Amino acid sequence: MAERKTKTAAEDTSLITKDEPGEEESLASGGVVDIFHPSRAGYLAQYFAVGLMSSGMPATIYGFFIGYLNVPAYVYATAGVITSIPWSFKFLFGMINDCFPIFGRRRKPYMCIGWAFCCVMLVLLSMQTLPEPYWCRDEDGEYITTVTSADGKKTAAEPCNEEASRQGGHFAFFMMLASLGYVVADVAADGLTVEYARREPTSKRGRTQTTAYLTRTLGQIAAVAVVGIGMNRKEYNGSFDWGLTFSQVMLVLAVPAGLMVPVSWYGIEETPKPAVGLKPYLKLCGKLLQRKAFFYVMLFQFLSNLIASITTTAGGLVKNYWAGVQNLQNQLFSLLGSALFALGLWLVNKYLLNYSWRAMLFSTTVLLNVMDMPFTFLTVYNIVRNQYFYLGETVLYEVPSAANFVVATFIIVEMADEGNEGMVYGLLTTTANLGEPFGNAISNQLFGLFRPALSDSANYIEDTGRFRQVVALSFVVSYFFSFLSLLALPLLPSQKAEAQRRKRDWSENEGYMWFTIVLLSVCLAYSLTVNFLSLNESTMCLTIAGGEGCEDEEPGASLLQVAAAASNVAAAAAGR
Repeated sequence: MAERKTKTAAEDTSLITKDEPGEEESLASGGVVDIFHPSRAGYLAQYFAVGLMSSGMPATIYGFFIGYLNVPAYVYATAGVITSIPWSFKFLFGMINDCFPIFGRRRKPYMCIGWAFCCVMLVLLSMQTLPEPYWCRDEDGEYITTVTSADGKKTAAEPCNEEASRQGGHFAFFMMLASLGYVVADVAADGLTVEYARREPTSKRGRTQTTAYLTRTLGQIAAVAVVGIGMNRKEYNGSFDWGLTFSQVMLVLAVPAGLMVPVSWYGIEETPKPAVGLKPYLKLCGKLLQRKAFFYVMLFQFLSNLIASITTTAGGLVKNYWAGVQNLQNQLFSLLGSALFALGLWLVNKYLLNYSWRAMLFSTTVLLNVMDMPFTFLTVYNIVRNQYFYLGETVLYEVPSAANFVVATFIIVEMADEGNEGMVYGLLTTTANLGEPFGNAISNQLFGLFRPALSDSANYIEDTGRFRQVVALSFVVSYFFSFLSLLALPLLPSQKAEAQRRKRDWSENEGYMWFTIVLLSVCLAYSLTVNFLSLNESTMCLTIAGGEGCEDEEPGASLLQVAAAASNVAAAAAGR
């Protein structure tokens, strides 16, 4: 199909405007927004509350899924991914915001709806009956995981409730629904963020975003502190005889979610705007997807996250059985890591706003992996097995990780035009977020082929030399894919000026739109199927889900069989 040029800057004044003569150029008129004004108190509160939820729920997974339920390694990895599945639908939520305002407002009513739904799901989750723990416990409340024979050989002890390892999907399903609520609210807040950021002058553009995400990080720190101390009971890989149960933590999280309903309504200043028709909106969306500049950014977001998400499923069990990481230490180091993540955001905001995005991502990705290797291999080969040593990597990881995160948000502002902020934010973040569940689905299948099985906790307890080699190889494969993700960097503009030049000069083609639609649809369907199969009690044993194979599984089972099984997963989870 023939390509056609997009409008030049002179023809399309939506790209660049000026507030007053002599001022720096901004992307939208209206002047810089004061996000600290009392009338906008609810704006930053959104990000603090999202930080509470996005860290609070995942912070329970290690102690509950590994310690209490003792789920297979691939199920543990999938549980973390499945709770973030709603992030893959940000575009849909953004479209609803823009096309169907409530009382003339596109943002704060959806914030209220999202937080109300999140609160209800957390309350329902807190009411679910907890099974008895997988492992038996001694008189001190410690789990009996190991039996040592007369010749000194260690084997896995007999469990007291073997069924517990198959119950993880039920709880992950409700956590996913709760996540759906706060993601709806977050999408509305993101729409405001883009609107505000586009009104900043070029040299300062990015400060609104970094402030918002710094606030979210503070919420994450608060959540980790609550879970780390409150859920440090011995049955959750902790050291206290007292503390909150998993159900009680969910109920605690429900409180701020409920409070955000009135805060969102009374603490957000929003001018009513007329509804955007669905048909014109979809037409505008299609036109956006036809832009070569936008297509390249979407492809970068998807490929880089997909490839980097292909990681070994052994991580959780290595942390638990070989490094001996307890829940309190895990959360405290996560807390310190969040503080360093906030530091990284501040450093980017202060010194790197105009630094090359490609150079920043390249250097941080290489640094991340180089720092990770010694902690990993020294633990795997039993040279140093200490929880504080192993957790040191998670702390160092956060500063460069902040740079990776914030760069992805900068490009969104540059790609947006007046009136399509929510659409652009939704499309790009949906694309980026879809890479993780798709990468996890591939990881479950790829690392499920390793033998002895990486998912079986008994192999970590026996700790043979052969199994150590298998685990080490799985980490080598993970590092390979992480470095491979750097090949997508040329798709990303180097900085703001190049992003605007691409928008101005690069062509349009319908082929970009159809390729994007087909790619994302197939990947979404596949990742949802495989990840839900991994969590469902009756299908988690399938090889395509990452298991070792079910007793009645036929070799070469078709994807149609898999899809048929997956259609019952959500209903089964909800009907427990």
